[in-house]
Amino acid sequence: MSAETASAAMWGLPEKKSKATPPKSFNIASRVLKSSIEQPLSCRVHPVAVLKILDAYVRRPEGAKRIIGTLLGWISEGSVVDITDSFPVVHKETDTVLMDQDYHKQMLALRQKVSPREVVVGWFSTGVEINATSAFFHAFYCTKESQFTATAVLPGPVHLLVDTSLMGQTFGIKAYVNVRTSVAESLLQFHEVPLQVQTSAAEKAGISQLMQARRANREATNAGQAPKDIASLDGFEGGLKELLSLFRRIQEYVRAVQSGKVTGDLAVGRGLTSALCSEPVIDVEAVENLCTSSLQDALMV
Repeated sequence: MSAETASAAMWGLPEKKSKATPPKSFNIASRVLKSSIEQPLSCRVHPVAVLKILDAYVRRPEGAKRIIGTLLGWISEGSVVDITDSFPVVHKETDTVLMDQDYHKQMLALRQKVSPREVVVGWFSTGVEINATSAFFHAFYCTKESQFTATAVLPGPVHLLVDTSLMGQTFGIKAYVNVRTSVAESLLQFHEVPLQVQTSAAEKAGISQLMQARRANREATNAGQAPKDIASLDGFEGGLKELLSLFRRIQEYVRAVQSGKVTGDLAVGRGLTSALCSEPVIDVEAVENLCTSSLQDALMV
């Protein structure tokens, strides 16, 4: 391990990777849009959808090698497909491939009562690669029976492949789309499109609270005490403590760069500058006056 890599790991900085092979994205929009402004298709998957896929894989029937299911979401920002939810669909893969289409329709009707905005944007499966039976499932989600509606941006359903083998160093999630060719209409060609996992502020706060509860339970167990209930933990106090620890970590990193002990990272510097300049600088006295006036208004009410 080089000195630069060791210092990056010490300060929690992202590891600088060599030039990686970009995903094989295929611009579907160029085949169907006639406007001058055309953007390649990309996908954003929310953690809730991924967690539901993993939960369904853990609870899969005995003997089942993989699970398949429906992806829900919507198209936003022109050519970005947001995958916000998912649910598994009962199926069997023996000599023949069977799929419970009625179960899919019933679950979809229930989900749309809760969130009418979410529509079918594709389907998912677990595994390392796309196999021959994937063509059967993809053909179903291309029909009206699946209630998938083709649009100019998304003419076909998205296929999300989740690697549950955990054989690699990272957790693999890939998104594919099928592109028809003029050579053979029945030929399936799955092209990988850019995919990123995006979390909201509420999801980050929830995960932080869970990690805080896990850390508190581990510390209580090591000390020989009874584990604490998650309801007894103060999320606001824990958030402030975490924010304070991040500030101290940043301060130590900046001092190390100034003293020449660590080589500065341009991306980190730009990020810190952007964060510091995004909010106005307010002195302590002004903050105290704001808190005092807010308290007086609350007491008057």
